[in-house]
This record gives sequence, C-alpha cells and structure tokens, in this order.
Amino acid sequence: MTLLYVFPHPDDESFGPGPALARQVREGHAVHLLTLTKGGATKVRHRLGLSIEEMGDVREREMRCVERTLGLASLTVLDLPDGGLTEMDPRAVERVVEEHVARLRPDVLVTYAVHGISGFFDHLVSHAVVKRVYCAMRDGGADYLRRLALFTLVEGEIEAAPIPLKGLPREKLGALVTYTEADLAKARAALDCYETYRETIAAHDPLRQVRSGVPFALFGEAHETPLDDLTESL
Repeated sequence: MTLLYVFPHPDDESFGPGPALARQVREGHAVHLLTLTKGGATKVRHRLGLSIEEMGDVREREMRCVERTLGLASLTVLDLPDGGLTEMDPRAVERVVEEHVARLRPDVLVTYAVHGISGFFDHLVSHAVVKRVYCAMRDGGADYLRRLALFTLVEGEIEAAPIPLKGLPREKLGALVTYTEADLAKARAALDCYETYRETIAAHDPLRQVRSGVPFALFGEAHETPLDDLTESL
C-alpha cells in the first residue's frame, strides 16, 4: 500500500512517528513524506549563527539523510514560511497538498491530530488543511484515499518534555502501531540525522513518548480495540 505523511517541519516525522514509518517500509509499503517548510526559523539557528535560509538548507540536508536511513519512497520538502502558515491563504496550502495527493494516490494519508501535540500553530494548520483536502478529494471521487490517520500521543501517559505536550484519551485511539527493536533502531538512526538537534534529542529522547506503540486517531472510524497498523483492515 501507499502511505503519505504530511507534516509542517523537518523532524516531525521522526519525533514520534519514526518507528511506525520504519515498520511500514520494512513490510514493503511505499511510504512518502511531504514536509511543508524547511524549518529554517527554528531558534537553533541563533546558536549556529545562521540565517533562516541557511538553516533551512541545513535542515533539508538532514531530512535527506532521514530519507535514506528510513528508505522512504520519496521525500518532498517545500519552502512555505516556517512559523507563518497561519498567515497564508489556507486555500494555497490546500492546493499544494492536493496536488501531491493526486500525484501519489495514497491509500492512507497521515498528519497531526487536532491538538498538534505541541500546539504549534503550523501543526494546527497542517491538521486542518490535510483533513479538508482528504474530505474534499473523497467527495470529488478520489476513492483511492481509504484512511486519514492523525498522529497523537496518549493523554495521561505523556512523560515530561521541554514544552507541554497534548494527546488524546486512549479510548479515542484508532490505531496503536507496534514495532520491533529493529524498527526502533531505524527510527533512532533517523533521529541521529538531525545533528543540529542532537543535544535536545539526547536530553529528552522523544521516542520514549511512544514506548507502547505509535498512537493515531482514525478520522471517521470506530474500532473496539486499536488497530495494530495503519494499513490494517483496508
């Protein structure tokens, strides 16, 4: 099957979802990643003495390392304004995402849950845009789109982090993607690609938030128990 992950920034795919991507690639699925910005506005650039443009180039290079490490089918990094998606006409963002979806024809479309986990505005925009594109394209006859999965954490099971994180109650989960030690090792290798965030990763280990599996809500679906993977039952 084909899965398309859509996130606003470099590292969004690795700070939590990484083991799920690693498992899906290992199982032979075509896993694509669309990143809306280069993430150049990060405060890390001040420590490195880089401009937004220079930092964006560094982060894109780090993402290419992730692409190779995880074995992604494709990676597209756009250059929409980092931290400025809320200032854009949302229809312009929707058009970009829709064009990508129409080209790749994914069975499963993935983005952030409604809370965006960190609450960053770009995360919230990504959720709203991808959900609208999914609904509009389904209404327009894109029946290849079979599932919209929303990455989340589990409320009440979130460990301390440098910023407050949000999740959904366990009963709201549609899937809890399990993974092997080899998948976890791949995900950690992908995290290592983000050399500019090495100190943060070492100090806070974002993958500890998904120790019991990578949680997702499934839009418009109800399951008695969470599915084991995003391709299950399709």
